[in-house]
Amino acid sequence: LMLDFAIIGGGPAGLTAGLYATRGGLKNVTMFEKGLPGGQITQSSEIENYPGQLEVVTGMELMDKWPEQCQKFGLKHDMNEVTKVTKNGETFQITLGNGDNVE
Repeated sequence: LMLDFAIIGGGPAGLTAGLYATRGGLKNVTMFEKGLPGGQITQSSEIENYPGQLEVVTGMELMDKWPEQCQKFGLKHDMNEVTKVTKNGETFQITLGNGDNVE
C-alpha cells in the first residue's frame, strides 16, 4: 500500500498534520496511533494554557471533536503500533506491529 502521507502518533500535532494534509488535497493520508486519537493530553485533568482555549477544560474535552473534524476531510486512522521506519530511496517503509508494511 502506497500512502501520500503517513503520520505516526495521534495527539494534537498528529491530528493537526492530518487535517492540513487532507485539506491541502492529499488523498491517501493515514494516521498510525495504537490507541484512540488525542494523545497524552487526553489524560490531563486541567488544560488552561492551550491557544484559543479560554475556559479550563479536561484533555478529553479539548480533544473531543478533533478526530471527527479530521476524518471529515479524509484522514484515516489505523490502530497499529509503528515498530520500524526504513528509508528506501525516495520512499519510506513503515513496519506495523501486526507485521504489515506500508510505504
